[in-house]
Amino acid sequence: MYETATRNLRTAERFLLDPPLVAQFAGSAVSVTDISVKGARFRHAQPLEMGQKSVLQLSIEGRPQIATIEAVVVWTKTDSSGKGRFVSGVRTYADAALIDGVLAHLRTSKRTTRIEEMRSTDRFDVLAPIEGTWKAEPVLIENLSARGARIESMRRLAADSVGVLSFEVPGGNLSVSVNAKVAWSAMKSVDPSTFRNGLFIDEKPELLRLAIGQLCQDGRASLDTISLGLKLKVIRARARQLAPSYKSVETAGVPTEQYVLIQCVREELRLNPDEAMHWYRRARLTISDPATRAAAPAIADHPDALAVWEYLDRSIDPSIIGRTFELP
Repeated sequence: MYETATRNLRTAERFLLDPPLVAQFAGSAVSVTDISVKGARFRHAQPLEMGQKSVLQLSIEGRPQIATIEAVVVWTKTDSSGKGRFVSGVRTYADAALIDGVLAHLRTSKRTTRIEEMRSTDRFDVLAPIEGTWKAEPVLIENLSARGARIESMRRLAADSVGVLSFEVPGGNLSVSVNAKVAWSAMKSVDPSTFRNGLFIDEKPELLRLAIGQLCQDGRASLDTISLGLKLKVIRARARQLAPSYKSVETAGVPTEQYVLIQCVREELRLNPDEAMHWYRRARLTISDPATRAAAPAIADHPDALAVWEYLDRSIDPSIIGRTFELP
C-alpha cells in the first residue's frame, strides 16, 4: 500500500528529444530535452520558481497547430553545462491523446529515443566527473546508480549497443567493471563535440553500491536531490490521502498524517537499499553528534528512526517518530 506513494513517479515512459524541441513557457523561449505523458524537462535562460504555472507551447515541424499544454514547475536548478542557464522539470496536464499524437509525430520524425531505465533505483551525482572507459575508449562518469550510469563521450554511442564500463574509484583501491547497454545518447547542448549517454546496467549492483558509498564518503558524490524533492512531495500527498484511514493511532499521541508519512518513508528506504545507504550513513554520523542527541533524545540510539528524521529534513518531532516506530 505505502509503496504506491512513490512508484507512480517512475512509471511514465520518457523520450529523449534530439535535437531538442523549441517551445515557449511563461512567455520565454525554452528548449525541451525530454518528454513523457506526465511531464517534460527543458533548458532556459530566464529563472523560474517551483510551483509556477503556465502554458507550454510546442511548435513541431510538420504539425500545423501549436500544441498547448498546461504545466507546473516541480523543480528547477542552475544548468551545470552553461553559465546563466537553467534546467527545469514540469508536470503537464493535457489530454492523453494530445501527448500521444505529439510523441507519435516525433517518433515518425526520428527525433525520439526511449529512455528505458525507469529509475528503479535512486541516482547519485558525481560532483567532479571521474574518468573511465567504455569499450576501452575514454569517458567521464557524471552520474551513478545501482542499475545505471550517465557518461560523457567524444562520440555518439549507438542505442542498444553493449560493452564494458570500467572505472577506478578515486582515492581507494576499488575497481569497477560491468557490462552495460546504451539506453540513450544525445549531443550536449553547450558543446556539440561531446555527447551524454545513459547506460543500463543489469549486474553487480552491490559492487556499484560499494563504489557509490565510497564516493559519498569522500565527498565525491551526493544523492540526486531534485528527484528526492519531487518524490517527497508525492509521499506527503499520499500521506494526506491515506490519513483518514488511520484515526486509531491518535490514541497513541501520533497525528495520523505524520504516522502515514513516516511509514511511507520507512517503506521507501526498505525498497531502495542504495538510497537507504545514504540516509543510514548520515544517521550514523548524527548519532555521535552531541547537538543531535540533545535535539532528538527519543531516537538518538535508533539508526532507522534517525534515517527517517533526516530524510524528512527534521521536519517532524523526533518523539513522534519514536512513538510511530513503537506502534504495530
